[in-house]
Amino acid sequence: MDPFNEIRIRIFCYVDTPLSLMLSNSLWKVISQDPQIRAEWLITKYGRAHALFHSIRLGSNFLTLDVIKCLISKKAILSRYFMQRLLLQYGQHDQRLMELKISYNNNISQVVNIEKLRACQQMLNRNWASDLSSSVFNYLMEHSFKIYGINLMLKGNDMELLHFLSAGPLIITSATEKLQKNINEIKDLILNKKFIPFPPATMINDHKSIYYEYPRKDGYENARQLNIIARAIVIYPELVNWWKQIGYHEICQDVNNLVMTGVFLILFPSILPTFPTPSEYPDEFAIFQRVKIFTDFGFVLHNHTVRDVVYSLSDKLAVIGDVLFKSFKLIRNEE
Repeated sequence: MDPFNEIRIRIFCYVDTPLSLMLSNSLWKVISQDPQIRAEWLITKYGRAHALFHSIRLGSNFLTLDVIKCLISKKAILSRYFMQRLLLQYGQHDQRLMELKISYNNNISQVVNIEKLRACQQMLNRNWASDLSSSVFNYLMEHSFKIYGINLMLKGNDMELLHFLSAGPLIITSATEKLQKNINEIKDLILNKKFIPFPPATMINDHKSIYYEYPRKDGYENARQLNIIARAIVIYPELVNWWKQIGYHEICQDVNNLVMTGVFLILFPSILPTFPTPSEYPDEFAIFQRVKIFTDFGFVLHNHTVRDVVYSLSDKLAVIGDVLFKSFKLIRNEE
């Protein structure tokens, strides 16, 4: 290979949005159309855990059968949960049916109907996996059957399974014992079924109307589902090592704020006397020791994390404010 071309390929793989390169000249365009290079760019940018999700998100013009084969050959993680979600969201909606449903809704004014129709059309245009080609879909189905066989459980939901295995319906004090009883099943779910949540929505593509929608039409994981992951980690931090073991190194980044906030909420529970005193709460050193367990795994007390923690504990700040900010200082000094 021409050494200059090899350098160009490396540059391409590390460019955040290579569209400008593709439009600059024909040489970059040729590089961008190579399935191997597209797959390498996806893995470099998003990691093996989320590469398949983003390849589908980028649409059928980007994702070809050759690209998906290259991703699989480069060890992009094909989890059972990924296939469950893909089956749930694959394919086009009937736009005419939606138009007729809205037009026959006599309880809503015509103006609202038109606005609702436009909103639905916009949502349909950005549905995750709605334009996935049948050849790519069939390949993923066949490959997932090779990996999981009769355990594929396409009609299951591994996110919901983790919710119950980690005793999500119970209060956290009761959940710990239940989770411990189910720990081998949780370990199997992560290590053998490769359970990985979809990436969290960024502030740019997050909207109040779809904040708790499941599955989100844009494919991203919503806050409620990510809280299932975070809560399980707060109870049993060793889960992080299992996710990293299968190649999901973004786990701490994906649920950082939720986990760190959860740790502080447990340290300062709401179920206390009406007028608690500072002595009924842990001191800054006890807080530091507890939080250090999670920072050692890779979680970080960012500025926005501090903001979220303070907001979550705002009703207790008059009592715990001093010790809380002292603990922040200790944690930051350690980082």
